[in-house]
Amino acid sequence: MNDELVDILRIANREFQEFIDRVSENGAKVVETRGALGRLGKVDLRLKHISKFLVTASQSSMQSPETAHQVLKYRETLKKLKNSMEALQIALLAEKTRLENVRANMQAACAWATSVREIS
Repeated sequence: MNDELVDILRIANREFQEFIDRVSENGAKVVETRGALGRLGKVDLRLKHISKFLVTASQSSMQSPETAHQVLKYRETLKKLKNSMEALQIALLAEKTRLENVRANMQAACAWATSVREIS
């Protein structure tokens, strides 16, 4: 049980750090890349898997130094992940606003073109 927990935490830390790095590099553009929703889904599934595993893990299995180290590293990674998600949310809200402005401009141009056509 202890080795399995350590392995799961290592995998989660690696996957979360990869996601954090990708968001840090690309910001909101990470959503434009292929598989962005898949990566978010993978993060969600891993979080659920670990939370279930930690609930069932016995307190004695948490006592080993390696497990304690991986749990601490996991907590630090979760803090970074939270910050990355907040930054991503802000970037996506800014992109949403930009797209809404583009849509409004396109609708205005369409209305103008329609009125010019009707006048002609």
